Amino acid sequence: MKKQRLREKTQADVKKSKQTTFDRLPKQKSTHPIKNPEKQILIAQLKHTIKEEELELLVIFQLLPTQKVFSNVMLEIFFDDNKLNTYLINIPPSQLLSNELEFPIKMDMKNIQPGEHAIKVEMTEPGSTGKKLTNTTQYSIIQYTPVRRQDRYVKVPIVQKIEGAFRIILPHEKELYQKLQKSRDQELKSKKEQW
Repeated sequence: MKKQRLREKTQADVKKSKQTTFDRLPKQKSTHPIKNPEKQILIAQLKHTIKEEELELLVIFQLLPTQKVFSNVMLEIFFDDNKLNTYLINIPPSQLLSNELEFPIKMDMKNIQPGEHAIKVEMTEPGSTGKKLTNTTQYSIIQYTPVRRQDRYVKVPIVQKIEGAFRIILPHEKELYQKLQKSRDQELKSKKEQW
C-alpha cells in the first residue's frame, strides 16, 4: 500500500513539473516589438589648446539615450575644409556612463600659417542598412598663433663687452684703491727719473 501511494504521489509530481520541450512550448502572449528610442548626438563643446607646434582639440558630446543602446559613432574632423581623419567610436550601453563623453584629438601644426582657421567636427551614427540614424556638425574658428619655445623665455639683453677701462669700487675698497694708485704713481715717477 505504501508503495502504491508513493508511486501515485511521484506520478502527480512528474505531471506538474514536466520540462518544456519544442513540441510542448508554452503559449506566448502577443508582444509588440520594443521600439528603440530615437537616437541623437549633441556636440556640447569644442575646446582647443595651442601648444608648441601642436593643437589639442577636445570634442565633448552627448549620446541620447546613453545608458540604453549600443552606439557606433563615426567622427570626422576637417581643417579648413580638408578632411583630416575619421574615427569609429564604439560605445556600449552602460549605467556607468556619464551624460557627457569626451574625445581628445592632437594635431601636428608644423608649417601651418598663423591666422584664422576653421575646424569642423561631424558626428554620424550609421545604421545597419547604410542609412544615417543621426548626424550632427559643429564648427569652430580658431586664431592660431604658434607658441615657440623662444617666446616663453624671459628676454634680458646680454652684455657682450664694456668699452674703456671702468671699474666699480665699493666704499670700503676706496682707501685700498687709493693706496695702490699712490704706490703705482710713485713707481712710475721713480722709473722716469732713472732714465
